[in-house]
Amino acid sequence: MKPHALVSPGTLLEHVLNSMDELLIVLDPALHVAYMNRAARDLLNFHDDSYVGRHFFEDLRPLIVPRSNRPTVIEEVLASGLPQRGIRRRLANNRLLSMNVVPLVENGRKRGVLLTGQDITDLARMEEELDLAFALTLPNSKVEHKLKTTPEYADRYDPVTGKITILRVIEDGGYRHVVNALRIFAALRAQGVTQLIGIEKDLLVQALIFHDLGKSQPNLRPGDVVHPREVFEESKLHAYRGADIAEHMYKLPADAVEIIRYHHHAEHELPAHFPWRLKPMFRLFQVIDGLSAAITRGGVEVQFSLHDCTLRVTEVNARPQYNGTWEIDLYTGSRKRLTQPDPASATPAR
Repeated sequence: MKPHALVSPGTLLEHVLNSMDELLIVLDPALHVAYMNRAARDLLNFHDDSYVGRHFFEDLRPLIVPRSNRPTVIEEVLASGLPQRGIRRRLANNRLLSMNVVPLVENGRKRGVLLTGQDITDLARMEEELDLAFALTLPNSKVEHKLKTTPEYADRYDPVTGKITILRVIEDGGYRHVVNALRIFAALRAQGVTQLIGIEKDLLVQALIFHDLGKSQPNLRPGDVVHPREVFEESKLHAYRGADIAEHMYKLPADAVEIIRYHHHAEHELPAHFPWRLKPMFRLFQVIDGLSAAITRGGVEVQFSLHDCTLRVTEVNARPQYNGTWEIDLYTGSRKRLTQPDPASATPAR
């Protein structure tokens, strides 16, 4: 029996929306509230439909994300027509929400804004514990400051123009990127990757922490449309700077410095003096770095498994050129893609 045979479509939709743990709010173009599901009403203490017509900035202030003198996230989304996701907002009761703000568009017209929110308080607490453990491994506050003030950008790529549209600024993206890389490495270590000859835990951790300290990012905002090769510095240059910082200011071992210096080189671009013994660790580093970058910028799921020295990686990515499953032999360097990419959607690296 089909679900709509039991109840009317409107009643079914209302049951679905009210069964969600995530809050859901619909605003009209003037930012008046048109709908709230039960989770949102409970959170904001509305026990009937008296919320209808309330102005978001006047009556729902607990959910407003302040932006200093800049427009709020909701105003930016309504003006640009671009969604913003993963925005965190701490409420008066100290619960933490992760919010998505999405424009409602019909026939090319912006009809309003949809807000969804998920309580991530417990997840954030675990992240804080990991951050504390990570901070204890950093050599000094300057390294932490550099990582936390290096932004990353979530974007949408247009394969026709070769340009990207900035969707979201991840203010502490450099720090998130390193934390995510260490999480991936920890998961791979649990599968035995550090038991392989040539994979040294301490060296790889040092390389992951220091590899982007030479990175300089442009100042971009949501809605900016840019060509990556015009606004982002060539990746090899920040790798060279990071290696110099690691070598001369923090006295990292020579092997960690070499991995940092060449981590944005394709394997055929490596100089003749690059040690063969470092290549398994170099290949593993590049896999971890790429997966972490995808996770940090959002919307990507990854899975991996290790069989002897062969790493199988599955990435669920909206960009077809990255979506799929690969096998990488860490010893020989051979790579086999088990699904075929879309050649029209290749994205410039950065």
